[in-house]
Amino acid sequence: MDFGNAKQLFEKNELIQSQEILNELIFNNPGDIDSLILRGRISNKMQNWGDAMNDFASVLDLDPGNSDAKTGLEMAKNILSYFTPDMFNP
Repeated sequence: MDFGNAKQLFEKNELIQSQEILNELIFNNPGDIDSLILRGRISNKMQNWGDAMNDFASVLDLDPGNSDAKTGLEMAKNILSYFTPDMFNP
C-alpha cells in the first residue's frame, strides 16, 4: 500500500483504512508531508481535532510556509475555540 491507495480510500470516505495506511507510511518516514496532511484531514473529518492539529503542526515544523497545513491548523483551532453562550444559557 502506498500514498495513492490512501488517497483513493480517503476520497471514497473509507477513512479508517486510509488512516491505517498513512500511519504506516508516517512511521516509516516521519517527514512525509503529503501523508501528514492527509492524515490531518482525516482526523478533521473524524472530529479528532487534537490529532489533526498535531499532524498540521508537524508539517509546519518541516515546511513553515505550507498553506494546506496552515489552513488545516486554523480550522481545527477555530472549531475548538468556538463557543456559543446561548447554547448553554437559552
